[in-house]
Amino acid sequence: MTTLPFKLSVDPAPTQFLLTVRGSLAASTRDAGRLAHNQVAGSDEAVAMARSFGDLSHAVYVPTDAPAAGAGELLIIDYWNSVEGLMTFFTNEQVQTGGKLVFKADRENIIWQSTPGLPDFNLPAPMGKNERYVGLAQGPIKSREAAEKVLSEMMRKAANTNRAKGLMSREWFFRMSRPGEKPSLEAIGVDVWFDAAGMQEVYADPDEFAGFGDLFTARPATSAWQKPSGAWVEW
Repeated sequence: MTTLPFKLSVDPAPTQFLLTVRGSLAASTRDAGRLAHNQVAGSDEAVAMARSFGDLSHAVYVPTDAPAAGAGELLIIDYWNSVEGLMTFFTNEQVQTGGKLVFKADRENIIWQSTPGLPDFNLPAPMGKNERYVGLAQGPIKSREAAEKVLSEMMRKAANTNRAKGLMSREWFFRMSRPGEKPSLEAIGVDVWFDAAGMQEVYADPDEFAGFGDLFTARPATSAWQKPSGAWVEW
């Protein structure tokens, strides 16, 4: 299990940080997992507390494939504007206890940060396109400088066609390093789509990932996610 035990010093200028939390639901069914999530993170008090520490957005997803057994996995994607607030929030004993009610011990929490050189594609969904799907690609990269160039070129070539097939946003982040450590050479790409068929078509096209050979030093871990059924508290 990955935890967040360390403190970070960052530039005081306003910025956003990505937090991904991924793991198996502790409950025996997904709906029971929904109730646990809403109990832990969905009360007015819990939402207000998270926001007071800098949590701007909280969204949940489940794999597009049905779980083989049990409740399956849950992916939480948060955007924060204070990494110090994030650290303080997650060292709270009540928050840690709540996390154990939602996730099994395989939970992985990772903080990510963008750089000015990474591409950032973000457009609103057309009216009536209310479905949401997420595609992730995560792995070790050759260098940050090379990644910025490769990803910018990939985005330049594919932005128009991918948008026509339902891409809403594509963001890339580097894993945040601990103080005193060299900049991390791990990256994650987060796509948000409003069309599942379009997403699958793009991801099935070998040309879409042609640049990955110049980006990653090993095969990246990829996964596809969708909004779960039922009322999950988000903001």
